[in-house]
Amino acid sequence: MMKNKIKIAVVISIIFSAYMFGRVKKQILDDLNMASSVGYDYIDKHTIKATTARPIFKPDKSIGNKIFTASDELSTQTFSKLSLQSSRQVVNGKLEVALYSKEVAKHGIGDIVDSLQRDPSISERLFIAVAEEEASEILKKMYGDRDTGAYLSMLIEQNMEAGLLPTTNLHQFLNAYNSDLKDPFLPLIEQKGEKIHLKGIALFKDDHYVKSLRNDQQFIFQALLEKIRLGTYKLRLKNKEYAAIENIKTKNSYRVDNLKKMPEITIQVKVRGIIKEYTGKKTNKKEIDQIKKQMENQLEKQAAAMIRSFQKLKIDPLGFGDQVRSRTRNFNHQKWLNQYPDVKIRVNVNVKILEKGVVD
Repeated sequence: MMKNKIKIAVVISIIFSAYMFGRVKKQILDDLNMASSVGYDYIDKHTIKATTARPIFKPDKSIGNKIFTASDELSTQTFSKLSLQSSRQVVNGKLEVALYSKEVAKHGIGDIVDSLQRDPSISERLFIAVAEEEASEILKKMYGDRDTGAYLSMLIEQNMEAGLLPTTNLHQFLNAYNSDLKDPFLPLIEQKGEKIHLKGIALFKDDHYVKSLRNDQQFIFQALLEKIRLGTYKLRLKNKEYAAIENIKTKNSYRVDNLKKMPEITIQVKVRGIIKEYTGKKTNKKEIDQIKKQMENQLEKQAAAMIRSFQKLKIDPLGFGDQVRSRTRNFNHQKWLNQYPDVKIRVNVNVKILEKGVVD
């Protein structure tokens, strides 16, 4: 009998503990403002302005934006202030995009990005990007038939899938930012009139924006960074004709020599694609060979100029330091950082035209 009483007491204790300590504050969707995008703008060295856009579904089935703006010294506190402006609590669980104005990025975004990382309701697959102008100005406008957060997310994602933009998100940015040897990068977004587009790639030294890559530099940057599966490339030929190479697939391989002294890095880039359009005469083997050779030369020159600019700024978005460390026993971090601006880095490109598509 005594044992049964003890068992009953234990069961009641467990149930009571589960009830008291397992309780979670309920959040009803209809009682929340679920922001789909957030933007950060610079006011002064102590104050950041945060703007959120929340989708509104109208009776006629169209979609609009509800905008909230607040300023504070701490980015985490801006959300508390945003909730003060709303009859419903503003939450982050549906965030799809975080934008940082170029001015904020120049002063450093590490602390702001870290606040997103610390919020368990925010996905590590969140897209983050730099805005050429104020982030609030971009979020206040509508683009197409979707809310701004969804539109920006789709813009970034489809350009990654199309091979026009390197893969990046909150998780990958933080990996590079927290690395001793690699610097992060983000998409650079620009607004033109009522439209918005990807202007290029914003490059960082630690968490500070220092330089951007133009659209015509993005292809070789991406080819050196990762495999491209469905890329496109526009080539202006010496005879002033143009060729469009599409369905491009790339593969790269790194070789590091002279590890004991001054490392030398050689990157082989294989490019396979189809001539989709050509403004000259109908292509024959001779013309295809000329297109192949000129594309190889152009990509190698672009790569050399781009890498020299990285070394001059002492930034390493492509991760050359990781390539050397993975092949070096007793790797010396500081020695590499001192050597990096003078390291010889060569890029050899091999282009193969698999077939011809439509020609003009």
